[in-house]
Amino acid sequence: MITLSFHGAAGTVTGSKYLVTVNDKKILVDCGMFQGAKELRARNWAEMKFDPTALEAVVLTHGHIDHVGYLPRMVRNGFNRKVYATPPTIDIATLALLDTAHLQMEDAEFRNKKKLSSHEVALPLFTTDDVELTERLFTPALFGQWTMIGEEIRFRYHVVGHILGAACVEMELNDGNRKVSILFSGDIGRYGNPLTRDPEPPPQTDRLVCETTYGGRMHPPEDPLFELANLITEVQENGSVLLIPAFAIDRTQQIIYLINELLQHHRIAPIDVHVDSPMAITATEIYVKYASYHSLDTRRLGSTESVLNGKNVFLHRKRKDSQMLNKLKGPAIIMSSSGMLTGGRILHHLLNRLDDPSTVVALAGFMAEGTLGRQLADGAELVYIHKTPVHVRAKIVRLGGLSGHADYQEILHWLEPVTGQPGRVYLTHGEPLQSQ
Repeated sequence: MITLSFHGAAGTVTGSKYLVTVNDKKILVDCGMFQGAKELRARNWAEMKFDPTALEAVVLTHGHIDHVGYLPRMVRNGFNRKVYATPPTIDIATLALLDTAHLQMEDAEFRNKKKLSSHEVALPLFTTDDVELTERLFTPALFGQWTMIGEEIRFRYHVVGHILGAACVEMELNDGNRKVSILFSGDIGRYGNPLTRDPEPPPQTDRLVCETTYGGRMHPPEDPLFELANLITEVQENGSVLLIPAFAIDRTQQIIYLINELLQHHRIAPIDVHVDSPMAITATEIYVKYASYHSLDTRRLGSTESVLNGKNVFLHRKRKDSQMLNKLKGPAIIMSSSGMLTGGRILHHLLNRLDDPSTVVALAGFMAEGTLGRQLADGAELVYIHKTPVHVRAKIVRLGGLSGHADYQEILHWLEPVTGQPGRVYLTHGEPLQSQ
């Protein structure tokens, strides 16, 4: 008997967990943490609907927290089998999990110190110790090569863009009576992104599980270089500070790459760029390590013209250095994570600058429901950061051309080579309107 059940990313863009059962063998495709609205975050603390100790393995599509962030919690609950991922995904997931653990531990400490928690004691969902135990389970699987999980299940990865090492999962299941193929799209990337390879044509499949983050939307036709050049020029003319909440993996590197391109071709005047994210700084080293997985010139990656280096790029690892940016005057750019404003140093920059009309906040990419990023994108005039009310007087702009997710036309383009109609298509990882 073959069954498929959904334990996340159903009616929402977060918490991806798909449970595949073949007879008595169970595997999980992705193991994401819920992010966003309080109701969603509460699901991370709920009792699991399946026994993690009964899982044979976990198969990851890529290293973002909404696809890997629940792994340490599941390890704490007894899971100790293999976690398969592409080599870059292993490095990215390890980095992301350690960063998330540090942030949660710091946040719990901050809430306990300031007595901001509704609980007697605020606790992190998982700790760095849990992440270290999780690291030992990572097992590399290469693109295009079949991996067997017993006699009943085998899978192989195909390039899908989105971020470094991201994959869709082609899976073949055999319960002794029938064979069924399932394709899990993971997060589909965009075409022409220099930081990733273009999505490969997907294989034929009996069942399709497809993401719908931008299922009903099209990205703006503007060239992101043109958008960014106009925005930076405006910031320079007005002497503003430009805050860019950016995902530490891929988005930060992409924006720095584009800024360097603009500088190289004299389309903007030099401007100081402060990267306030230890995770983003470390992530660039992963891009250098896995040069064959993206389109960038690795010689530039290792030079002073690197994706995350340059005469006007300043890297801030320590919290003390981050705090010094509170006194920074414009024109200047501060890039910090998290991308959807769900935590991290960016919140402290917003506390300091969001009520200042001379500040510009550029939202680059998707903002899930319930996140501070979505509130700002929807035009909120008052928001709460660490339970502190903050008036929104800064200028809020969207940089839609920088999204790492395929829009609906790009999803359909990716699916075009699938000539045989799947017996069933499951639309996941999207808000209901987008999936519809």
